[in-house]
Amino acid sequence: MVRDSAFYAILDINVDASDIQIKKAYYQKATEVHPDKNHGDPKAAEDFIALGEAYQVLIDPEKRGWYNKHGKLCIPQDFWLHSYCVYGMVYGSQCFKDYIGEFASTTFLSCLEMEEEAEDPEVRNKRAWEKTQKLLEERHEKLTKIMIDRIQPYVDGHIDEFEKLVDSEARRLSTAAFGECLLHTLGIAYMTKAANELKGKEECGRTKWIKVNGPKGFEMRSQIHAAKESERTVGRLDRTNQSQHDKEGDLRLHIFSYLNNWRIDNAWSTNVVDIDTISSYICKAILKDSTVSKDVLRLRAEALAKLGKIFKGANPPYRREYNICLEDGQQNENEDSDYSD
Repeated sequence: MVRDSAFYAILDINVDASDIQIKKAYYQKATEVHPDKNHGDPKAAEDFIALGEAYQVLIDPEKRGWYNKHGKLCIPQDFWLHSYCVYGMVYGSQCFKDYIGEFASTTFLSCLEMEEEAEDPEVRNKRAWEKTQKLLEERHEKLTKIMIDRIQPYVDGHIDEFEKLVDSEARRLSTAAFGECLLHTLGIAYMTKAANELKGKEECGRTKWIKVNGPKGFEMRSQIHAAKESERTVGRLDRTNQSQHDKEGDLRLHIFSYLNNWRIDNAWSTNVVDIDTISSYICKAILKDSTVSKDVLRLRAEALAKLGKIFKGANPPYRREYNICLEDGQQNENEDSDYSD
């Protein structure tokens, strides 16, 4: 018996549900009522928040144990993440499908469910990963084609038009759930990959983090926490001599490790590795293309660096209303905010 079963009821699972059952139930229900799909529906928003709270407690063994014994009130107040961030850190966002697609971890878990007849866990994992690799190859090729089309205006000399289009796209994506953190993470990845091609002339820069007060403060604090983790992870992964095969090997190890620990921060760390792997593949395909001239390759690198800078959104004129960071040396123009390292 548990003291409080409300969270189990919200996810419609038994009190002895496994981690994978909790994850599956949350994904199915939260995807249906996600705010990006249900604009202006207060009932969907309430359900999404409730699902996020239930999931982040039940997927954490320690918090789940506390909850089973003492109920929701025993959970420390500093534990809670905004429900937008819970979903975004685990599953990303449909609004970013042309940049990220479906996270590799989500694809792998879907493939793993298809291998239930295999009793040996190692056999199941191997078969699921083989299927996942094929799907990831298709995803990488599709996203590369989309990116080539996206940066072509810059290559053609329409630089102002390109900047306006990307800035407009970034502002649109920033309004999506968990959008600012995903933009920041992609921006860092693009800038890093382009800098390697441009011999380090484009710098990512050190950031100061805004602590936003007001109605979006709770959401922004969670996104800042996730963005800091993404910068640390991308920094650790920035090994220019590492092959794409090695990067995919790292991603596989992260996903397999995630099976043993379903914590939300582990999911996000794995997904940042995935974003870096995607970005590496796309940038290499675009910047090492033997079918175009060196001048075109350099213009492509400049376009990726500019795209990354705009997505990161810290520097004027690309700074967005609720941007999560400022570059060193800038002044915070939001009187309702402060920032700290």
